Amino acid sequence: MIRFETIDENTKNLEEIKQLYFDAFPFEERIPFYIMVLVGNDRGVEFLSIYDDDKWLGFIHTLVGDELSYIFYFAIENSLRQSGYGSRILHEYKKIHPKLSLAIEPIEESDNLKQRKKRLEFYRKNGFETLDTRVVEMGVELELMGAKGMEIRESDYKKLVKKFFDSFEQKRVLSVKEMRDADSYTVANFVDSKELMYRAGEAIFYVGDWNIGDKVLVVAGSGNNAGDGYVVADLLNIEGIDVEILLIKEKFSEDGQYYFNICKQNGLKYNILDDSMDYQTLLDKFNSYDYILDCIYGTGFSGDVKEPVYSLIKAINDSNVSVVSADINSGMNGDTGEADICVNSDITVSIGFLKKGLITKEASKHIGELVNMDIGIVIENSDNRTV
Repeated sequence: MIRFETIDENTKNLEEIKQLYFDAFPFEERIPFYIMVLVGNDRGVEFLSIYDDDKWLGFIHTLVGDELSYIFYFAIENSLRQSGYGSRILHEYKKIHPKLSLAIEPIEESDNLKQRKKRLEFYRKNGFETLDTRVVEMGVELELMGAKGMEIRESDYKKLVKKFFDSFEQKRVLSVKEMRDADSYTVANFVDSKELMYRAGEAIFYVGDWNIGDKVLVVAGSGNNAGDGYVVADLLNIEGIDVEILLIKEKFSEDGQYYFNICKQNGLKYNILDDSMDYQTLLDKFNSYDYILDCIYGTGFSGDVKEPVYSLIKAINDSNVSVVSADINSGMNGDTGEADICVNSDITVSIGFLKKGLITKEASKHIGELVNMDIGIVIENSDNRTV
């Protein structure tokens, strides 16, 4: 008998579910897995493991609204595909959600045209029909399908998806001390510090617009901000994107060392900054990349930027490279947004909560786009507990 179980952080085979998610969907179509778990079964979302009695089959992730329910991800364990389980699962799931919809890649000339046709045929066989409505999710054009006879207003679909993506962001603004206290409280009570660092890196990887064929340079300092960068570097490498790490010096936080070691084990290229390297040499080097990920200083930085980092930041700012800053633009004061010099970013990915300095008029001179990503950080005596 087909049955469904809620997936949360205590699910026994969570790593198996995560691996299936990574295997079934290309990176440009994936949201961070921790968000799947954080937002699953909350805020109008179902994230369910699928079983045939005690046999694990896969998972389904659905956005649930008043007017329709929309399958965002649906994957069956690799060895069980072509076994008829897909049809059986959809048959049972439509009993729970009669107004069920989904989206597929349109049937048009492409490298995977054969797979697209098979997917369309499968869903048609299971009572879905195309609705002549194209939508775009995470840069991918898709065509909506719904249960036969079902009418879907595009506005209802957009409302449902917007609500889901808006749930990634925390709107609350904290001081640097408040953010540090929330970090400490979360690690002490809810989430291991290495897991929290991985979530931060996964969030930055998700927001970045990098693609296969790009060259990415991760410029790393010595704190936890650098550790976030090592996670991103490893994820980029896993997806086949050319990535290299530039260390300001060979010094690491405890968790940063853990993820840097993983990068080394996986054969990532890295170099240590030559203090004698002049501005022009740095500029020429940076212009050979498509992206720079700025992980030099975190929100705890204060004071003046000293050499050789001053020249390094100047060269980043004068380069033609797209720049992503991790959590905060290096050199910027997290409470005031002020800086004698700081990295100018195309996008800054704030982690956990926005910091006061990031939303100041002064900071806006240095930030092209500001995005904040919820990674499950909990403020003590607050109602934001979702880990």
